[in-house]
Amino acid sequence: MLLFVHAALAAPTHAQMEAATWSHYSDRSHDDAGEVKVFRSTVAGVDCFKATAMTSEVDSKTMLGVVSDVVGAKRWSSAGVTMAEVLGRSGNTLTYYQYLDVPGWTMTADRFWFLDSEIVDNGGTKALKWQKMDPTGPYAARYNAFKSQNPNAVEPPVNVGAWTFTNQDFGVDIGYMICTQAGGSIPAAIQNAATQKTLPDTVGDVVREAKKRLGKN
Repeated sequence: MLLFVHAALAAPTHAQMEAATWSHYSDRSHDDAGEVKVFRSTVAGVDCFKATAMTSEVDSKTMLGVVSDVVGAKRWSSAGVTMAEVLGRSGNTLTYYQYLDVPGWTMTADRFWFLDSEIVDNGGTKALKWQKMDPTGPYAARYNAFKSQNPNAVEPPVNVGAWTFTNQDFGVDIGYMICTQAGGSIPAAIQNAATQKTLPDTVGDVVREAKKRLGKN
């Protein structure tokens, strides 16, 4: 099991997120993902969000393959990922970075993150869990060089979350949890509103790409 022993701020743990009480926020019908339910919670003092959906059109293995394809997100994600690189892979662990090109009209800086991830496959549930990479660890030189090359981009001080895909008799339950603080000058209320609004699209991106990989699009 991958252990995360560092934190720039006191980020929630995956166990805390899984045990949290979530309040329903909204429902939205998505062309690819169907009905997506959005929830929110405060975990270890951090605003967190969760989206759930169910699909019978694609399987859990294919969707896990999509979310693990962090470089391919430049193509399949609608979030605006323009740079991505896998720094290291060993067994079920993955270390990588992604760069998010934020539209200029938002008047906010681009975002980037360096993450340690763990791929989990226990048969019934497949998952990708992530947390911030230790900036003083094996990839410190790459991290520092990237920051120097992108001085205006902001790294969220908290970034922890998970994708889960749980097999059911009638399909696959999709779960997406994220606890994050945007950093920079974005007010928390604006960040939270944007996160809640875009969660269904995040789920929909994964289902759409999974359909494409299965020849259903």
